[in-house]
This record gives sequence, C-alpha cells and structure tokens, in this order.
Amino acid sequence: MGSSAIAPLPFETLPAPQHRRRTGTWLVVGGISLMIVGLFAPTFGVYMPVDFDPGSTAPVDPFVFLAFTIPGLIGFFFGAKLIGWGRRMRALPAVERLQEDSRLPVLFLRSFEDDDLVDPTPRMIPMGDFFPRRYEESLCGTLERVGPMITIGRPGNRLSMLGGARLFVPDHAWRQAVEHLRRHSAAVVLMIGRTEGLWWEVTSSIPAVSQDRLLFFFPYVEESVRRRSVWQRVFYYKPAQMPFAKKAFERMEQERQARYLMFRERVQPLLSAQLPETLGNSQFIDFDPKGQLRTLPTIRPWWARIWFFTPSLFRMVIDVRLTLRPFVAKLT
Repeated sequence: MGSSAIAPLPFETLPAPQHRRRTGTWLVVGGISLMIVGLFAPTFGVYMPVDFDPGSTAPVDPFVFLAFTIPGLIGFFFGAKLIGWGRRMRALPAVERLQEDSRLPVLFLRSFEDDDLVDPTPRMIPMGDFFPRRYEESLCGTLERVGPMITIGRPGNRLSMLGGARLFVPDHAWRQAVEHLRRHSAAVVLMIGRTEGLWWEVTSSIPAVSQDRLLFFFPYVEESVRRRSVWQRVFYYKPAQMPFAKKAFERMEQERQARYLMFRERVQPLLSAQLPETLGNSQFIDFDPKGQLRTLPTIRPWWARIWFFTPSLFRMVIDVRLTLRPFVAKLT
C-alpha cells in the first residue's frame, strides 16, 4: 500500500509556507559567495597599503584593515543566514513530498518546543558549526530507507524546517490528523518531551500502532534560554564545543533522564513488558521482531575516539545510522 492511502486527507489543512526551489537555490549560491568573500576580506586589508602602491612597503593601516574586516565579518555571517533561508525555502511540503515518493511515510511526532533541538554530534565538514544539524534532520536521513519522513508543522512558521516534510493543520484538527497519519505510516517516531499534547500522542499511539512500528527517542536537551539566545549560542552554547563546559552536559543528561522517568511513569501501565529503571547511555527504545521491549545500544562514530579529551562529547555523539540499523532492518 503506497502513500496514496493518505490522500485525500479527511481533515482540514492550512496552506504550507511557500516552496520556491529556484529562489532557494540562488539564496544558497549567494550565501556561499558572501561567506567566501567575507572569509578573505581581511586579507585585502592586510595587503592594501595606504598609498595603494603595489610596490609599497608601508605598514598596514588599521583603518583600512577594519574597513575590509568588519564588512567581511558581516557578509560572512549574513551569508550563513542566506544559506539557511535558502535551504528551508527548498524544503518540500508534505503533500508534494508524498507525491514524489509512493512509499508509506515515517511519521515524526514531537513537541513544538523541541523543534530547535540540535544534534550535539559535530558535523565533520568545514565550518559545520555554522550550520548545526537538528536531531530531526539526523533521524530523517537515517529513516529515509523506511519511507519519507513527515510531521505536523507549527502554524505560523514563515518557512518550513529541514528534516520531516511539514503538513500544517489548524489547532482543532491536529488530533484527527495524527490519528489518520499514524494509521497509514510505515513507522511512528516519538521524540519524548514535556508538553501535554506530546504525551497524548505517546500514550494514544501505544494501543493504536502496532509495536513493531514504534520508536521512542530521548534526546539531550539544553535549556531553551541558552539554545535560543544569539549571544548564548555564539559565546557559550555551540553544539560542537559544549562538552568543554562540563555543566552543560550534566544539565542535558539530567533533563534526558527526567524525561525518561516521566515516560516510564506514564507508559509502563500501558505495556506488558517492564521498562528498565534507567536509560543508561541509550537514546532509543523500540520492540524487537518478537514484540519484546528493547533499548537500542548507542553506537559511536568511528572518529569519536579522537575526542578523548572531551569525555562529555564522547558520551553524547552517536552514529544514528548504525544505532537504528536494527529498527530499520525490521521494517525493510
């Protein structure tokens, strides 16, 4: 049964943010160009003497240097913003995504308050810290083998988010939308949070969805005031550098375990199997092919050992693809 089983949708929907693939592509190209120019702008200030004579040995004029450097820095960071806007503008809405891919989708359910959670696993690409990858993006890439990931978008967003393709519904229709989508999904992934709406999704999914299709995710969560403040992000909360401040990891681990305890308290009465007392280092719980509850052991990236000098980071990084291989293999 393909994704055609989802349409026509038996609930009210809202218009998705405008999808402009060509405009988004030009924004990405322009952003990359600005970042390159901004990166090399200080060099022009160093080699541009006061009299503009190529053969001059005059010392660097600090005013000339700043005249190149300050606009260069502004261009560099604005270029990074343009790339982010362009990528989001290229993101397909859920309906178009399902038209492109006939497989049953993977439904991703989470609290809107956790939309901005960043995967602390560093991106092994140049300047990757300027484009932090959210947990949702990591899951989307891994679960693509099962089906296209979709999720319900937050009403009012002017641009779609990266990761799961968004379907927008009014407040009065979201439960109906969840009930319909999870009936016609290859898998249902729930990122455990704290809002009551999310807890309804969790507790109602257990009897409504076959256990082999359920996956529960317990992320590392930094305080919202830290991850949403521009200054905190620049000078303190940078995903690839958090572990240098041990307290950041301790807060995130404490919140992760607290969310698991809430999950255990609310979900245990709905299960015949016994949930473990603690998560340990696992971030995922599912059911094996025989219906037995299991925690999926966390598998680290091959390069994780080079971070031995930051033990907190080593405890947080994860190779999502390898960690979720048992879950994906069960459904493919």
